Amino acid sequence: MNLKHFFTALTLSLLVVATGANAQPSAQKVAIKSELASPVILENSQDKNYLKVSLVGFPLNTAKRSPINLALVIDRSGSMGGDRIEQATEAAVMAVNTLNARDTLSVVIYDDVVDVIVPAGKVGNKDKLISQIRERLTARGGTALFAGVSRGIKETSKFLDKAHVNRIILLSDGQANVGPSSTSELAELGKIAARKGIAITTMGIGNGYNEDLMAAIAQYSDGNHVFVQNTDALEKAFAHEFGDVMSVVAQDVVVEIKVADNVKPLRLLGREGDIHGNTVTVKLNQLYANQEKYVMLEVLPARGSAAQSKPLADVNVSYDNLATRQKERWNEKLAVRYTASAGEVKQALVEDVVVDSAIQKSAIQNEEALKLMDEGKMDEAKAVLLGSANELNALPVNEPAAKIKAQESAEANRQMLQKMDMESKESSRKSLKEQNYKTKNQSSKTN
Repeated sequence: MNLKHFFTALTLSLLVVATGANAQPSAQKVAIKSELASPVILENSQDKNYLKVSLVGFPLNTAKRSPINLALVIDRSGSMGGDRIEQATEAAVMAVNTLNARDTLSVVIYDDVVDVIVPAGKVGNKDKLISQIRERLTARGGTALFAGVSRGIKETSKFLDKAHVNRIILLSDGQANVGPSSTSELAELGKIAARKGIAITTMGIGNGYNEDLMAAIAQYSDGNHVFVQNTDALEKAFAHEFGDVMSVVAQDVVVEIKVADNVKPLRLLGREGDIHGNTVTVKLNQLYANQEKYVMLEVLPARGSAAQSKPLADVNVSYDNLATRQKERWNEKLAVRYTASAGEVKQALVEDVVVDSAIQKSAIQNEEALKLMDEGKMDEAKAVLLGSANELNALPVNEPAAKIKAQESAEANRQMLQKMDMESKESSRKSLKEQNYKTKNQSSKTN
């Protein structure tokens, strides 16, 4: 792995954040807004509507970033032999070289058993840490993935701090075959990490790992999920991940939506959350500088008469601001207005919300394509992807930004169709899983 290239890529990714900070010396608060796809609806009608709560991280001067509490959990099973274990070793060395004395690092390796080759502690003597990693990171044995992640959570927990960025990066190329191995069991570890404020990023190498399992760990802890098709792409994946870790501006984000009487919350699109009665709650572990993340709720408004206005929802957001070390709170009330004019309804459409809701519904359709692939119905899976792309391209939107966003999402599906024609089923399935994960969680791309 080329260390020079890695640090060049990392520096460029961080410069983007720093440039934003210099260009926009605004208040260090998350920009939040809530919008309805259709704020004006036809009288006496009752169609589905979409409520989007958008959060955009403020620009960050990376010289003032929060300390990082990082655990690297690395698969050292027999299948990781050769180039893969060498690349993983260099990735761990990069982590040491990137962090500083304010940061905490631990390195956990696992095969049939788990070893902690670098116990959690402040980053001090880098030469000693690198020597420990190079001497002990060799390939052998099976894949005790559950035990490895569990130990990573334990090491990170030793230095948990709400003012720090608490992160685990899991690197694996194989199936969990020692100890608990089901997706639900491993997903539970993601939930445990999330409750502690730890995000787990999962990086799957090659075609042998279980992408459903790895994505579940990441999803429930609000980390990233990356498919590293070839080991030479690991450098870029790590550069992207460290760019994210070093640009966290807010943590413990809670979005609570209380819908009004006679308004029914139907489902969340994309992110997981809880719907209890008229209250919807979604939690995000972290938000990055200059990045938008959002919550999308499908609702069924109450009926109304022309010229009438009715409350639809009360939106509350809270988060820990890592720049100010304060708990910030935000609130907004949303209402809908009724009209007898279909033209007025169309004119009032918020196209950005229309497109994002369509993209999230497309992701649901793409999950069906994954199931069809598992059943060996490749032609049917391709038809679903193509139909989804056509629907996105046909959206009745005119604003340039909204139109481009829809077209880019449609193009991603078309590129996936090409991969399905050119690559193995295993590889194309992993690519589609990664694409869908990033769509649902609004994760930026690594390539």
